[in-house]
Amino acid sequence: MEATRILIIGRSPAGGLPFVAAFKKRYTVWIAESGKSALDLARQVQPHAVVLDAISMRTPGDRICLDLRSILPTVPMIHIHPGPKDQVKSVADVLLFQPATPRRLLAILDSLMQASGDDVVTCGPFALNLGRRVLIVEGQEIQLTPKQALLVETFFTNPGVTLDRLTLMERVWQTDYVGDTRTLDVHIRWVRQMIEPDPSHPRYLLTVRGVGYRLETSLEFGVDGENDALALALPKD
Repeated sequence: MEATRILIIGRSPAGGLPFVAAFKKRYTVWIAESGKSALDLARQVQPHAVVLDAISMRTPGDRICLDLRSILPTVPMIHIHPGPKDQVKSVADVLLFQPATPRRLLAILDSLMQASGDDVVTCGPFALNLGRRVLIVEGQEIQLTPKQALLVETFFTNPGVTLDRLTLMERVWQTDYVGDTRTLDVHIRWVRQMIEPDPSHPRYLLTVRGVGYRLETSLEFGVDGENDALALALPKD
């Protein structure tokens, strides 16, 4: 089996980048300490994922990410950004702000690697393998029924969009009858139990009163953790 190659971009302090040791236990790690060397290594080793620690390089890193994306268009990228948030122009798949601990970084990377195969839809911190009908949450695989998979796929392909009950019934159950939507409500409850840290107080799959539902996800990892969907989905230290 081919080893999974991870390209890490960052300037190592005396003790080394804190998350490198954790990565090396599961992956083959390559390290670049500049944007130019990162581009050279990316062409040479063709990594399966990229982690840019822009904070250690004392740069926003947005340009480095953009250059890497031009030669690695489909490779998952994690960007540890110094901020401020309102000035970020990163093209990375996952954008993190401090604190970003090694454990959380590894959990994110594991999820990205599990979701990097064919026929997979990713949405924020989640992924759905369409062929296998498997939902990936916090690196864990959850087997779905056909209707559950269709419902999750509908939300994942429409993030941030309010979907009314009629639309959901038509797409998942192939019916325009909305006189009794208890089946939809039950399936919504099941999905919340799978993805929400606290299903009774949903932060991702939100109810839009009198209309339907909306899936909200965020790839930002804030300093204080507020409004941070990714932080809620990852294990706490």
